[in-house]
Amino acid sequence: MPENLIIRLSTSSDRVDWVIVDANGVANNPMHGTLAEAATYADERTVVALAPASSVLRLQVNIPIKGTVKIRQALPFALEEQLAGDIEAQHFSFSKANSSGRIPVAIIDDELIQNWLSQLEAVGLKAAGLYAESDGLPALPATINVLIDGDSAIIRDHLGEFTVTDTGTLQMVLEMLLEQHSESMENDASTVPVNLLIYCSNTDHEKLQSVWGKLRLHTENVEIKILGEGALPFIATQINSANSINLLQGSYAPKSDINIEWEPWKLPAALLGSLLLLTFLFKGVLFWQLSHEEAVLDAAASEVLQQTFPDAATASNPWGVLQSRLGAASPSTPVSGPGFAEAMEALASAFSQTPNIQLQTLSWRSGILDLQLLAPNVNSLDKLRQNISESTVFTASIQSANPDKDVIKGRMQITAVKP
Repeated sequence: MPENLIIRLSTSSDRVDWVIVDANGVANNPMHGTLAEAATYADERTVVALAPASSVLRLQVNIPIKGTVKIRQALPFALEEQLAGDIEAQHFSFSKANSSGRIPVAIIDDELIQNWLSQLEAVGLKAAGLYAESDGLPALPATINVLIDGDSAIIRDHLGEFTVTDTGTLQMVLEMLLEQHSESMENDASTVPVNLLIYCSNTDHEKLQSVWGKLRLHTENVEIKILGEGALPFIATQINSANSINLLQGSYAPKSDINIEWEPWKLPAALLGSLLLLTFLFKGVLFWQLSHEEAVLDAAASEVLQQTFPDAATASNPWGVLQSRLGAASPSTPVSGPGFAEAMEALASAFSQTPNIQLQTLSWRSGILDLQLLAPNVNSLDKLRQNISESTVFTASIQSANPDKDVIKGRMQITAVKP
């Protein structure tokens, strides 16, 4: 895993914060200075920029269409009523739909993102990703997560919704969220209680002691995790999770260094892919059919072996045992044309097409296969005869068909067709 240089940008100052995330995913020693100073740490590291949470609006929307291009085109119109500014001046980014089927969306002023990218380019930096710093706050089930950094607070509730506020209104916002959840629990017995998980520095923890005490009156559990080196190292190690939205999408998506015109090749590539897929499917179906037929033949041979030679043990190669047993029974009987194995293959194939017939006994002598059968009716017996004769190598004839209670006891002979 390559090292990452995580740079937190600002909307009000040319000063930035940065931290290095090593190959083990550990971030230590956050630094502060100019963007040019941060750039000196970029050698052989992947650069990721963070936008202030207050500059990125996070929403969720339900759009009943598929396809990245179509969703990107529909987003401004689907969210127009929720935005105060001109939608033409906004940049929309999104990730795949969450478990509730809604699409997480990140919206930022288009001019602001252009300004940041220009500043990075001016010091020789090319960001692989630009994320809202709020995406560094993990989403946990049944938990409202809060990240406090000085006077600002980022809240990510149990539904994945974001709220950015200040510490002065933090208590009011959290009490409102907890009250809304309590009302949901009253209306839906399956709703589980939520807990508060708060990340903050030791200084912020001491400053907000009275707030923690009041919040404990509204929820079963308030857990506080102290961030010894502040918020940035914590955010930096979480920012590339599956829940994050890279703002560098659409016209801001990183361009490849290799300039290839793919448009003329789209149709040939699609046709080639379809051909390969069909070829693999055909081969797979053919292999399955052959394997199935082989299994049917082996099962029929095993059944014949057990019924003809009851003393024979179960064999992994029933054909070989049948040939050996039959050869030992009549070693001096020469037979021209198709032999016992071929006759058994024809019989097994015919049995697979008429599974309602039971084989009682079988004998082979002088090139003739003699069968004693139990069939539900004469038609089934005749169907078996037809199936055997369709092999063109053997012909079958019914020697007798006698009713016995609710079945037909039949006798059939199978002989090779004379050339």
